[in-house]
Amino acid sequence: MSGVLLRTALLGALCWLITALLAQTHYFATALVLLGIAALVAVGLAHRLTSLGRPAAAAQPAHQPALELSRELDHAQALLDTVPAALLVLEGSRVVYLNRAARALARESVSSLAEIPALGPAAAQMQAMRPAAREIVRLADGSAAYVSCAQYSAPGAAPRRLLALQRIAGELDAVEAKAWGDMARVLAHEMMNSLTPIASLSESLEQLLQSREGEEELAAALEVIRRRSHGLMSFVERYRAVAELPTAAPRPVALKPFVDAIERLMSATFRERGIDFTASIVPQDMNASADAELLEQAVINLLRNAVEAVEGTAAPRIEVACRRSGGEISIEVHDNGRGLPDVEPGKVLTPFFTTKAGGGGIGLAVARHVALAHGGQLNVRPRAAGGATFSMVLPAS
Repeated sequence: MSGVLLRTALLGALCWLITALLAQTHYFATALVLLGIAALVAVGLAHRLTSLGRPAAAAQPAHQPALELSRELDHAQALLDTVPAALLVLEGSRVVYLNRAARALARESVSSLAEIPALGPAAAQMQAMRPAAREIVRLADGSAAYVSCAQYSAPGAAPRRLLALQRIAGELDAVEAKAWGDMARVLAHEMMNSLTPIASLSESLEQLLQSREGEEELAAALEVIRRRSHGLMSFVERYRAVAELPTAAPRPVALKPFVDAIERLMSATFRERGIDFTASIVPQDMNASADAELLEQAVINLLRNAVEAVEGTAAPRIEVACRRSGGEISIEVHDNGRGLPDVEPGKVLTPFFTTKAGGGGIGLAVARHVALAHGGQLNVRPRAAGGATFSMVLPAS
């Protein structure tokens, strides 16, 4: 400030001297003017050198951090406004922030969810949501929306809730249509799993009838076809009734005759593909608490998966081993096939996951569902000697 006053005073003196010089020309006056100009130049130069010698940070205006913060806030606001979901921040019951999508939904300034007509009855439902809650709500126009709730807090401030609302009417219709398609695929897949061995047995029966030999084998095959056909019809009927895999109705199931029946059902397939099949039940009088029809469907699916896994193997082998440990039993299906794909082992049990061209990725998922419906689980692990083991753990009878 003092430098500015000094330069002002010198300029004033120079103006006076120049005026005097114009009035009467003397050499001493000219010398004084030149000295004054030199003094002004020296003061300006010194001030300039002092400014250049200061650190860059000190030369910045004092309000520079505030400008940077303002830019960051503007960037964050622009980012939030590009989000298609309506974002609403609540402090208690008061609305303290809305992004662009939420402002378009509200149409005017609001202080509570109840003041947003577009929400309709969903306003009270959203107001009652707790942190981490997720709900499907119905808006005033009847459309569906997905709402999630989160909580955050800043130092020295009260906790706030963030509600994110996304309309899902079109997406929900697409998911619903896909679910119906997936259900049809499950039904078709399960029917084929049972009809294929039945067809193979039928061809074997034709040969037996022509030779007039093997009456006992003929009777056993007919019994398997009859029982499996009724089981399949029951499965489809129950599936259709609840539009999902049937719930289990457990009862005691003797595992030795259970496994023997499945072996007879799959025997034609094993012979055609040259598969060495063995079964072991220890102890042989072991019972499981299970829905026999659902359990049979699950084990058939595991065996069908094993049959496909050993395709191309030089000496294909499949083994079913039933063991008891405490209050649980395990039904394990071992194969020496190509092994598990290069993914997380549990992923092969997820619905519609498949590595086969044209595969549905359903059989193993159905088997897992059956295990879960019995209060058990289905596990998968690679075998050290090659191949894989699928282990279904169920409660013992």
